Amino acid sequence: MAVKKMTAAELMATLAIDPNHRRMVEEKEHQRTTLEAELAVDETSLVVDCANAGVAIQSVWDLVNTSDNYNAAIPVLIRHLSVSHHPKTLEGVVRALSTHEAHTAFDTLVALFKETKDSNSELKWLLGAAIAETTSYESVGRVIELILEKENGRGRAFLPLGLVHLPKDEALAKLRSLPASTDIDESIAKAVQLVSMSS
Repeated sequence: MAVKKMTAAELMATLAIDPNHRRMVEEKEHQRTTLEAELAVDETSLVVDCANAGVAIQSVWDLVNTSDNYNAAIPVLIRHLSVSHHPKTLEGVVRALSTHEAHTAFDTLVALFKETKDSNSELKWLLGAAIAETTSYESVGRVIELILEKENGRGRAFLPLGLVHLPKDEALAKLRSLPASTDIDESIAKAVQLVSMSS
């Protein structure tokens, strides 16, 4: 005899009365609200410093992927890279600095990148992306050094994109001379495509 399949509604109704499932949902919700409260406290000085700079936010994550101009907050964000923040807050600061307008953050981002020893961590990966975004013509050589240091692992993933700031022929030559690596191959291809399309 065929076993009757349970509908999604029936499954949800079953889970709703299952005490183990309810306990698990309540625990997850408790963990989420606890983390939100912890992060709100952790970000207080950052939010106040941004407000004092003329940029009103409730969280650093308000600055991530926004089209609003927050250039006045960039010096504040750079200072907060060296403040002892929750890892999630620090990730938000790095993401907010992942814009070419934050080019003054380059040296601080590189220093933090070098200090971050776990080459496969989310933070190292995000720092690499921010470094690529803040690279200028003058700093390309330092980016190439970071790319060539294999111990930077996954942190190198976006670094080749920093080379798009070179003149076209120079950028293509340097990109094509980079050694093949699963950590950077995709970004090299993307950077070559971007440079090739430029005039």
